[in-house]
Amino acid sequence: MDFRGRRDWMSRFQYRELGRLIKERRGHELTLAVPLPTSPKGMNNLRCPSDACQPRVFQLGEGSPAMGESDPRCRRAPGQPLATCPYCGHDDDQEAFFHPDDIEAIKEQVLWAASRDVAHALEDVARGFNRRTRNQFFSVTMEVKGLNTPRPFFHREDLLRDLTCDVCQRRYGVYAIGLFCPDCGAANLHVHFERETALVAQQIEVAQAIESELGNELAYRILGNAHEDVVTALETYLKTAYRFLVRKRYSAAEALQFCSKKAIQNSFQNIDRGERLFRQRLNIEPFGHLEPSALERLRVNLEKRHLIGHNLGLVDDAYAQRVGAEAVGSNVPLVAEEVSAFAEVASSVVARLETQAEFQPATAS
Repeated sequence: MDFRGRRDWMSRFQYRELGRLIKERRGHELTLAVPLPTSPKGMNNLRCPSDACQPRVFQLGEGSPAMGESDPRCRRAPGQPLATCPYCGHDDDQEAFFHPDDIEAIKEQVLWAASRDVAHALEDVARGFNRRTRNQFFSVTMEVKGLNTPRPFFHREDLLRDLTCDVCQRRYGVYAIGLFCPDCGAANLHVHFERETALVAQQIEVAQAIESELGNELAYRILGNAHEDVVTALETYLKTAYRFLVRKRYSAAEALQFCSKKAIQNSFQNIDRGERLFRQRLNIEPFGHLEPSALERLRVNLEKRHLIGHNLGLVDDAYAQRVGAEAVGSNVPLVAEEVSAFAEVASSVVARLETQAEFQPATAS
């Protein structure tokens, strides 16, 4: 169609959908601001740009950027366009962490909005054309299709663990365990373990609540699960911290050797083997701060793990020889207060590991 002699068509172009996304406009040059897809809790998916990192994906939510600015644990003031991977500690511009799937989602949103605006503009043209070509002898009709294309919808699931940094109060999500706050970069290993102990406390409350109603046996099973969760969590956190510290202090080839499954085995299920590994590779005494009574509590409860997880809580010969408190074939005792005390000792071990230099800001002494 010839538009010569008429007002430029683009000058009348209306940004009906793109207009919602325009941040800045200079003539027909648009700068768009498109929000990332969010989860039901308002979290954005991010992915560590380091290919060596696993599991890489985490989430970042709302926070209070003004909080924590003077805290010495921060790598930087919160609220900046920078981020730290909670898994491996990699620092980069926040844009480097944008998830590729979300980038594609943004492109789809912009393409949909642009196509809708073009379709609306063509519809206006078609409407005028149809009026001008209609007469008593014939009519030519222009029809525009595509206006009913639905807006793209993107769903993001919340990750299982939803935490708040105790330094900058920024909410973030990880799969199970992380080392750092993605916003201010502060070491957050203790925050994650506090979530473990909170879950254990809830299990203990459930066991105590149902004991009178449903019997001692079910309460014992639930307490056993709570106890085993403490052991599993402590082992996982010791292993995670060990691997992180080794990768910081050794070359890639050495770290690969020292962090292998063969090199670690199940060392962190046992105080002596775990301490030997930390001392040999890192010159760290992870249990050196514990009082003798706390260290013995830790040792005994780690010994109970096999009985509870693999022997229905029955004392076997090996446990009787190492601990010597109960008769073979009897049930190993589980008391709510003891499980809670065990969790507190385990939490102090994790908090102690977090004080190592590699977890602290570069300016820390």
